[in-house]
Amino acid sequence: MTLFWIFIDLIPFIVAFQVQPPTLGFAIGFVLALLIYLFQKKRFGEVTTIIAIKVFYFFCGFWIALFFPAFHLFDFTQLFMYAILALAAIWSLCIKKPFTLQYAKKVVPESFTTHPLFLASNFWLTLIWAVVFALSLVCSVLFALAMISGETGVLLVNIWNIVGIAATILVRPVVKRYFLKKQG
Repeated sequence: MTLFWIFIDLIPFIVAFQVQPPTLGFAIGFVLALLIYLFQKKRFGEVTTIIAIKVFYFFCGFWIALFFPAFHLFDFTQLFMYAILALAAIWSLCIKKPFTLQYAKKVVPESFTTHPLFLASNFWLTLIWAVVFALSLVCSVLFALAMISGETGVLLVNIWNIVGIAATILVRPVVKRYFLKKQG
């Protein structure tokens, strides 16, 4: 179910980057992100950091596409996507609301969401994904600056994502073992 909510938050990107002209794509992305924002606020009482940042991104992207049509923001889709994800992960840690916790709270019974083990697991998951997204962003920047080839950039981004998925699988048992050992 968590993957479902993550997919929902990706819909503005998926749709917006398929629509031409870019101004219309950004307008549609903004409307979709805003609708998801309002839905999350009403349904869950809070909004994921990723959607909050996307609303801002699509709003700004719309105006940039409108006033500077020669600048093709869509050419930097991967770069912007990883920038938003890295920013959301890092920001969510700074405000002590790990973005993985924001998704987990939607599918886990409320009685678990305040348990120290649950909170610690989500802190480490978010930290791992913040690093993965930041490394993917660096690869995207290097590709955008033509310092590495597209194939190398995609390969490195995929490697970081595989490392993130593997770490996600390993985090819960490792944190649980550490937590139980610490508890005595």
